[in-house]
Amino acid sequence: MDHDAHTLSDPKTTWGEWMTQKYRHYTTGKYYKPIHQFLLGLYSFSLFFVYPLLAISIIFFNWQLALGVYAIRFLLQAIILYKGMAKLNEKDLYPWFLFFDIWMFFYYLFTVPAIWKAPRKNWD
Repeated sequence: MDHDAHTLSDPKTTWGEWMTQKYRHYTTGKYYKPIHQFLLGLYSFSLFFVYPLLAISIIFFNWQLALGVYAIRFLLQAIILYKGMAKLNEKDLYPWFLFFDIWMFFYYLFTVPAIWKAPRKNWD
């Protein structure tokens, strides 16, 4: 995580370009070690379900317990992300982490079709 090892790229400027890039990134997953594939899949799965399950728990079960569990998750996430962002010199993103976390639920809704889409061969 050395600062000199960081690479930056220009962001995509349209929704279509961004989605094409995301689909292309999914094609590299087969080269990851099985344990890393599993952990990334577990992380994605958990992010996809955390907010719907939180809402269901608040409505139908013990809302204090649901919010307490979410608060613990939130604090752990805040600490871990702050340390990572500090090390990567990206602390300006820290105030946005809750928004980005919620966004991930919608991100997975949009990108799930990439799992079944045939991978492209080129890296435009």
